[in-house]
Amino acid sequence: MKPLIPILSMGLALAGFSAADQAPAVVRFSNNDRLSGSLDSLTADLLVWKSPVLEKPAQFFLKDVLDVSLPGTLPESPADHEATLSLMGGDTVRGQLASVTDEVVALDTWFAGRMNFNRLMVAGLKIEGKSAVLYRGPSGLEGWTQADENPVWSYRASAFRSKAAGGIARDDLLPEECAISFDIAWKGDSLGLKVIVFSDDPSSDAPSSGYELSFQRGSIYLRNCKTSSFLGSTHEQVLMENDRARVEIRASSKSGKVCLLINDRIIEAWSDPDVGRGKFGRCLHFVAQNTTPLKVSGIGIAPWDGALDRMPEPRVGMMRQFGVQQGQGQGQGEEKPAPQEKPDEGRMELANGDSLQGEVVSIHEGVITVKTPFGEVKIPVARLRTVALKKVDLERSIRRNGDIRAWFADGSSIIFRLDSVGDGTLIGSSQNFGTATFNIAAFNRIEFNIHDRELDDKRDTADW
Repeated sequence: MKPLIPILSMGLALAGFSAADQAPAVVRFSNNDRLSGSLDSLTADLLVWKSPVLEKPAQFFLKDVLDVSLPGTLPESPADHEATLSLMGGDTVRGQLASVTDEVVALDTWFAGRMNFNRLMVAGLKIEGKSAVLYRGPSGLEGWTQADENPVWSYRASAFRSKAAGGIARDDLLPEECAISFDIAWKGDSLGLKVIVFSDDPSSDAPSSGYELSFQRGSIYLRNCKTSSFLGSTHEQVLMENDRARVEIRASSKSGKVCLLINDRIIEAWSDPDVGRGKFGRCLHFVAQNTTPLKVSGIGIAPWDGALDRMPEPRVGMMRQFGVQQGQGQGQGEEKPAPQEKPDEGRMELANGDSLQGEVVSIHEGVITVKTPFGEVKIPVARLRTVALKKVDLERSIRRNGDIRAWFADGSSIIFRLDSVGDGTLIGSSQNFGTATFNIAAFNRIEFNIHDRELDDKRDTADW
């Protein structure tokens, strides 16, 4: 079979075929054509594709392929923690922390086994206890409710995507005290999003229960949905200067505390004085406020103990209804909370808010040994939030012909050169980690020709 040099026309790809959203996989080409079906095979130069609109499997040159979406799934893991490694260049990799040295950070991954990452390429390392995670997703639309008769949210590549104003919600999700984290990205020049927690009505975008956080450009407002009382506001410049952010909301329907973090920095904390008059459920909503496309991914929900391990930095002229009031609302004799500080170089943050100074000696069976000024201390890795890495001059891996970007079902991604293809595996290499063998079933999207700048606009359009 000769490779198909011309790409299929859009008419052939779509004519008489409406199963695109239900098909297990979709291939998209550099001329914006797309074809639903399934991946038959893959080589370093060619992709073989099966589709109901084709008489037999067809070959396509990878130089003409933008990306392939695949039905990757995330397996259950008995691990007690998850380490998230941030690489120079923006990619992230998740797994269990295996070792840390001055030269290498090693992760045990579910998609490629043990991977040793060059310390010079590692921008950051965070730890999260997995035993406490109640929900991680999204992995599809199942279990989620859309209020409109014509749904405005869709699911693709581990993310919810909006195309108009409207909401998506899920019930029986939130405990009374919880930490809700997610990644939000927006296509236009400003963010328009409402997040509603503790609602009891997933069918409404304006429920009469719970707390509503409204993000409008850089301004953020909090209100009680039951009493309609305004609980406070704040402003965050990072939302004005970027088109994506990591958001965490810690909230309690018992005490009325609501705390907001953006990009791991605490922004504001409020308290509802009329929490007893409120009405609460277990529902979480994401509501797009306008036609600006939004993308919500990396949703995580975990229990919260209701305590703040850090306080927001003082803001002149702002009032805070939780903790110490400041600015114009500060009374005589009251002390301002100390500004938030990052741990000193060589200090590690623990999950309970404490920090520890020391050097990693070893990691064995989920327990890290740290050499401190007072002797060696053993701590379960799951109890850490960060691990102190030796300060180095960071470097980016070189770009190479044949590089692809692979996205996993957990929302993380990694760039590597596609060297060869085995039986259900891809073998790739990178300065980041050397050579690794990946299970192709772990991918839910593979991007090709990623260094071709002429395809950037098409790739961005396809991604939304």
